[in-house]
Formats: sequence, structure tokens, C-alpha cells
Amino acid sequence: MRKKAKKTKRSSEININMPGNIFKSMKNKTPNLQMISPQKVGKCKEYDCEIHKLVGLIADITTGIWRMKNKFSAAKFDDMSDELKKAYRHVESTWDAISSANVEVRDQTNEKYVAGMALKVIAFQPSSSVHIEMISETIKPSIFYNDKLIQMGEVIVKTPEKMESKERDIK
Repeated sequence: MRKKAKKTKRSSEININMPGNIFKSMKNKTPNLQMISPQKVGKCKEYDCEIHKLVGLIADITTGIWRMKNKFSAAKFDDMSDELKKAYRHVESTWDAISSANVEVRDQTNEKYVAGMALKVIAFQPSSSVHIEMISETIKPSIFYNDKLIQMGEVIVKTPEKMESKERDIK
């Protein structure tokens, strides 16, 4: 006699804890990703871990494509070899595919830095060239999927030099 497979009911809302501070809520099969605190991330089931890995992979691939795109944009297209032009076209088509999948990449270089922004500041660098705190370099961009943060950006911030140190140097 054959045993019947057990059927399990799935509620309309499934909460999936994902490592990396990502929380996924599936409501009517529409993904909704948002950041949560590390304390809320618990043990994940096999399916849950696979979703986490997929979201992490999307963020990693997107970061890699963003870096390659920046390297190519620094070079002049006309000065590239035919092989590099072909590679650039592949990077552009992959970038278009990422964009059409509702993945948004935010490079905040040269933007004003405000304390409390959803960014990880790697370093604050004093500089005489700025009068307000400015993001001088983006190490990793912030990445959003359907307007929900899936990767927090990492940046370097230039800060104005203090007037006191300038006065000491003069004396």
C-alpha cells in the first residue's frame, strides 16, 4: 500500500528570516524585502537559506557589474580595442537586465553626507577642499530591490578640516 504525501498549507503571508539582516515577507506572492536587526535573524530552514543566498548573490553580482561599468566609463570608448568594446556591450546588456528587474543601484559619490544616512562609513577623511561633509568615494553602492534595501552602501566621507588646526599651523 502506498503512503499519501502529506499536504501542507501555506498561509497568505510567509515570513522568512534571512541572514545578512534581510527580512522577506511574501504577501500574495509579491516579494517585499526590508532590512531588519541582526537579533531578529534566526535559524533558517533550507528554503529560507536558499532565498537569502539568492538575494546576496543578486547584490554581489550587481556590485561587480557596477564596478566594471565604472572602470569602462573611465576609459574612452573610441580608444578601446575591439575585444574591450565587446566586453563593454556585455556589461551594458547585463546592467540593463538588472535595471529592468527592479534592482536599483545608488552610487552616492559627491553627494552631501548627513549623519544617520543608511550607509556604512568606512572612513572620515579631513580635507581642506570641502566645507561640509561630502561622500568622496563609494566602495559598495546601496542596492534596492522593489524600493527595499538589500545591500547597504559603504562610503568614504571627506570632512572639513578644523579651524583650530589651521590656526596652529600658521603660528
